Amino acid sequence: MASRRWGAGTGVRTMEDHDETLEQRVERVRADRARALLAMQAVASVTGVSAAAMQSRRRVNDEVRRARALAWYLSHTEYGWPLYRVGAAFDRDRTTVAKACRQVEDRRDDPALDGLLERVGRGLAEIAGVAEAA
Repeated sequence: MASRRWGAGTGVRTMEDHDETLEQRVERVRADRARALLAMQAVASVTGVSAAAMQSRRRVNDEVRRARALAWYLSHTEYGWPLYRVGAAFDRDRTTVAKACRQVEDRRDDPALDGLLERVGRGLAEIAGVAEAA
């Protein structure tokens, strides 16, 4: 089982969030959106649901909704982002992201889903580590 799991209290903003300059915030948001796209592409590679479909603002079918939730969950657990930051990166409300993350967490009892999340999560963590080192 994953050591990093979705948990309560992770959507709370801290004082450090308010110490950024405007330029730092713009750069962080830009970087977060790039990482969000990476998470969607990683999920797309294993689910067959395109990143464009996951970004759609229209009503979508269950397959797209589940894939989108996986990308949100992985961004939260692998990048260590609080829920409000996941929501901002994916242009969604924090409460919507929280509900989806809870649903994914509840479904992790399925060994196939748990294994998939472990594999994709390791890949994302590895890529993120390489990007930060560069």
